[in-house]
Amino acid sequence: MKFTSTIVSLSLFCAGSLVEAAHISNIHRLKQAQVHGRRSGPSATYTSITASATASGTPTSSSSSSAASATSTGTSSGCSFSSGIKRGLSFNDASLTEQFTSSQISWAYNWGQTYSGNLPDNVTFIPMLWSDSDTYTSTWQTNAQAAIDNGTEYLMSYNEPDLNTQANMTPKQAASSWMTYMEPFAGKAKLVGPAITNGGSPMGEAWLDAFIGNCTQCTIDVYAMHIYDSATNEAYYQQYISDFASKYNKTVWVTEFGATGSDSQVQTFLGDMVGFLDGLDGVGAYAWFMDEVGNLVNNDGSLTSLAETYVA
Repeated sequence: MKFTSTIVSLSLFCAGSLVEAAHISNIHRLKQAQVHGRRSGPSATYTSITASATASGTPTSSSSSSAASATSTGTSSGCSFSSGIKRGLSFNDASLTEQFTSSQISWAYNWGQTYSGNLPDNVTFIPMLWSDSDTYTSTWQTNAQAAIDNGTEYLMSYNEPDLNTQANMTPKQAASSWMTYMEPFAGKAKLVGPAITNGGSPMGEAWLDAFIGNCTQCTIDVYAMHIYDSATNEAYYQQYISDFASKYNKTVWVTEFGATGSDSQVQTFLGDMVGFLDGLDGVGAYAWFMDEVGNLVNNDGSLTSLAETYVA
């Protein structure tokens, strides 16, 4: 996710192993942004603390039986990892993962194919093919195979292809690229589909539906999604994610989620969402946006109170 609001600075692409790290931002900038100012084009919207989502293709924030029944019972259900821990980290700087342990997180990614430094022991790095640009496809086969050889069981694909400031791919273009670069790894690893936004049509689910229609020969083991809104619109998040998992009837990874609001609102939201996501059978993994100074870690690398809530 890159945020396009004038009060949120865009991330820059870095060279080498961080070339895909387009997500340098922090929770404080996210909180300052106007909700949905991060996107161009239609998106889910809200009008007050208890308001409903109104964009086409998105559910309302009113609680439903599917959302309520998915609330966590204190155990992890439907986890994609043998550790039983769904929680992961999205990062740009691997050194900022050092204070986390494999009893708190099971996986990590940096929107890239490789990383420098070290992750906590027994935490799996999962590479991503960010887009179909030659910059990424030229190294993908080598780096994806190396990750598999190093023990990863999953490969991730395109980052927000439905958003013009991110991978920016048409469904047909993404399907064609998938068959060339992702499909050859079917059976060698489980393949995670394009990570779409929660924007309204033609973004979000509308984009994903078109991709699936163009990719009838694709082996897609997991569907991925990102979701952002207000911390006070928690029911919307839960309903949207529940409905998404039910609609596609396949394991879902929420590989980015974040929220605007005060520190206390975001803290409460995150604690509630961790319980919800752990208890929802349809979700196999999730990652808060993101592991960086001022968000999940302090300047000295120690965990913030928000991180303590995340891993509690």
